Amino acid sequence: MYALLLGSMVGWPSMLRYFLISLLYANVIGTAAHLIMPVVGARLAGRAPAVHWLGLAGTLFCLTVIGSLVAGTLSAALGLFGSTSMWAAQRDGLGIALVLAMTVGMGIAVYESMRARLDEAREGLRARELEVERAHRLATDARLASLESRLHPHFLFNALAAIAGQVRESPERAERLLVEFADLLRASLDATKRHTVPLGDEMTVVQSYLEIEQARLGERLRTKLDVPDELRAWPVPPLALHTLVQNSVKHVAARRAGGAEIRVEARRVADLLALSVWDDGPGFDLAEAPAGHGLETLRSRLGVLFGPDATLDATRDDGGARVIMSLPARLAIAERS
Repeated sequence: MYALLLGSMVGWPSMLRYFLISLLYANVIGTAAHLIMPVVGARLAGRAPAVHWLGLAGTLFCLTVIGSLVAGTLSAALGLFGSTSMWAAQRDGLGIALVLAMTVGMGIAVYESMRARLDEAREGLRARELEVERAHRLATDARLASLESRLHPHFLFNALAAIAGQVRESPERAERLLVEFADLLRASLDATKRHTVPLGDEMTVVQSYLEIEQARLGERLRTKLDVPDELRAWPVPPLALHTLVQNSVKHVAARRAGGAEIRVEARRVADLLALSVWDDGPGFDLAEAPAGHGLETLRSRLGVLFGPDATLDATRDDGGARVIMSLPARLAIAERS
């Protein structure tokens, strides 16, 4: 049966024989190149460019010669050369195979080399971007930690001073205020573990602070809080509203014999939360706040957390001074875990 098959193939039309011969050459040489060239390329990686490309070209040349001999032998065994002698057909086939293999093979090698370099450049760029992003994140966290740490001494000293004023006059009240202060301190320390807290939690801190200051200032401190329940879940920086209230207590209520009236309000304006603290004092210019001042520190925190979407403004309103803090609903940086 095999002899009959070979005999029938000898008589096939020329076009079909040429197609089968080309198919044999392409498969034998292509398979060899596919299996061996990547291994050779990997071994030549890192060598000088001349060595690298000469090595690839030499390997491909050898594979083409050996593959042509194998494919020619198979073609002759199948009778595809017809009346042409095997060596003449081998010579013609080898020449064509070398031209095609070297052209196509080296073209593919150049393309793969360029693609590998492009992928390497992309990976390097991505790694640099991640490194820059990581450095920015670390710098942001470090800056926030520094800014937040500068809030605690003010809070501690003012609260302790308020309680100390009650120790001799009313020890029992001082003891109660100390318990309240301990709870307040615990809440404030827990709050600094995150960049933001719900407005409701911040209002608890403000109310506790005002109660402690009320014990010190008595009727000199008159307060009014107006914060709708539907806004109490809005994220705000911890101790931010407390900073505004503390500023009014320290610079207005505590310095005047007649004390001061302080109003705390929260309103939603479009997509922003507007928190305002009003007092009946003379007002001030935020631009003149010295470095390290509580309001200057707060403005820095807002810029780091929310970017340009958050603002802090001071105006004259209703015969007094009003500081307005506007906050978006989302942070400009990721929340810390």
